[in-house]
Amino acid sequence: MWMPDYFCYKVMSSLKSAGVNVAFYFDYPLNDDNETVHLIPFEKGDVLFRMNYFGMRARRTNYAIPIPVIEDHSHDLIGDWAMNSDADWCIASLRKTLPLAEGGILWSPKGLKTISPPIDNDSNQNVAKLRWDAMREKTLYLDNKINDKNGYRSVMVSTEDQFDTMKISAMDEETETYLKSFDVQIWYQRKKENHALLKGLTIRNCIILEPECENCNPFSLTLLFEKEKDRNRYRENLINHCVYPAIIWNIPYEKQSKILDFSQRMLSIHCDARYSIDNIIKLQNILESI
Repeated sequence: MWMPDYFCYKVMSSLKSAGVNVAFYFDYPLNDDNETVHLIPFEKGDVLFRMNYFGMRARRTNYAIPIPVIEDHSHDLIGDWAMNSDADWCIASLRKTLPLAEGGILWSPKGLKTISPPIDNDSNQNVAKLRWDAMREKTLYLDNKINDKNGYRSVMVSTEDQFDTMKISAMDEETETYLKSFDVQIWYQRKKENHALLKGLTIRNCIILEPECENCNPFSLTLLFEKEKDRNRYRENLINHCVYPAIIWNIPYEKQSKILDFSQRMLSIHCDARYSIDNIIKLQNILESI
């Protein structure tokens, strides 16, 4: 399986432990992957994995790629690329962009026969319940009804670790029930509006990454600083203001300089529909004041 250099290396480890032979090709958010994927020395039996980084990429075609293609649309489930894909397979982690305790999706734009749905198990139900309870506690925190966030954060971290060792399972009952009444279009539109409020920020020694087309749905406010020390100083100040940015992802030091350099200079700041306009204005003031 040909994987992009810039990706989550916990997933890489899982692939290898499952017996997949992983090879790498050059790709990261600032790259034109339409050029680099056609330079890969494909052989019969290979598979190509493509990533829509941060929901920023417009549709890619897999025309003339001589092997099966898997696309990851975790960062934008309903953007132009995901909705008009011509890949053999598409996957996404639903909880990356939706307010869910767990869940993933697999589909085939080509109509290929998918695997049989997995069966739920008690271990998964228990972990999911813990995560739903932690999410409800976070809602109370965001509504200023409780002051301590360490409780729900520790639960989210510990259950995240448990996902690494659990058997594949169907989604828990609460997640399935919630999805049936959930409007993903409205959720994504609110996030897009929040992102639009923030993208005009002026931050010293920093640029804000922009999507390639209007039909893209940015995953978060993605900042790219000139130097790693600028990023680290800014990140520390954000945490002091109770804003917790993410680094997506930590890349091994042996990787190519451009790949590692991007990882060391980027920050991802959530601005999804959990946050009201007042929350976003407050966030904007914090971001500009540092």
